[in-house]
Amino acid sequence: MNPVLRPLALLLLVFSLHAQAKLPKYAVLKTEGGEAYLTNVNQLSDEGYRLIVAGKFTILRFEATPPDTYRYLRLEVKGGPAGFTNWVNEQGAHGYRWLARTGLLEKAPHPRNYEYRFARHGALGPSKGSDLSSLLEEGYRPVETVSFSHALGADTTEVFFEHEVGQPAYASHLPPDSDVQVADAMRVGNVMKLVDELAKQGYRFLAQHSSNKGGGIAVMMERCRDDCAGRYEYRYFVAKDASQVERDLNALSKDGFRVLPHALRSRPHLLERDTRERRKFSYRALDRKDAAELGRALNAADSDGYMPLDFVWHVGWTAEGILVLEKEITASATP
Repeated sequence: MNPVLRPLALLLLVFSLHAQAKLPKYAVLKTEGGEAYLTNVNQLSDEGYRLIVAGKFTILRFEATPPDTYRYLRLEVKGGPAGFTNWVNEQGAHGYRWLARTGLLEKAPHPRNYEYRFARHGALGPSKGSDLSSLLEEGYRPVETVSFSHALGADTTEVFFEHEVGQPAYASHLPPDSDVQVADAMRVGNVMKLVDELAKQGYRFLAQHSSNKGGGIAVMMERCRDDCAGRYEYRYFVAKDASQVERDLNALSKDGFRVLPHALRSRPHLLERDTRERRKFSYRALDRKDAAELGRALNAADSDGYMPLDFVWHVGWTAEGILVLEKEITASATP
């Protein structure tokens, strides 16, 4: 062989072997602390995987083509709210974005910059609707609630918000009438009554919130920018085991309700129905004991069109993480 062509032939052989060794769409790791776990996540990301869920197990999906891959950094909650905010903003300036409910920051192949602020915990309890509304007016969106310990006084929880640097608050030059109301009660049933009342008035689910009632449950509801009074309706489910979760979710989905992924980690576990745009979904629930077994089940479900949303937890004698998967059902053209 011509010596000039030999390197090209070897390069083509490498690409050919790589193409033959097709990687599975999903890779699964046990979620753990320590540097070994983060190293494993970044090794998989170097192969083209992107982290999408981190709970009982960490799930990555094959999305990128090396060398344009994702990179991950641990979210380190140290010190008080102000010091932590400075740290996470420094990472955001370097292209890292906070991945809610994962404990990690992600840097995309073509990164953007992000900035973070928190709605301050008041002297008498968690941040109020007016504090939350003012952040929305500036274009910030809720990311996650973080708990902080203090040398004096009780622990506090702060709601952190994110905004992409350089982007306007909203596309329109007319500022929206942003308004956030907090549905807060001791029982899920009473929270849902407040949620239903706000939905009838033109509000829509925004995020979970810390209760002001000591052991209570709270939900943030945002006023829609257009007229949506009565458009959105809500239901909730209780997680007991995988078969029950799958059965209840599919029963609700027949009536047009869809799981809200951001409400899976804490109560109430909500589903939403858009009365003006009816769509139907099918759900599966997986409860596997090890990463390899979950990986096989997840890749098998992918062949049927299901995508993982997040883990929902049942807390009894032991805490069990149940992975919820979703597939949109295409409506038949024939009645």
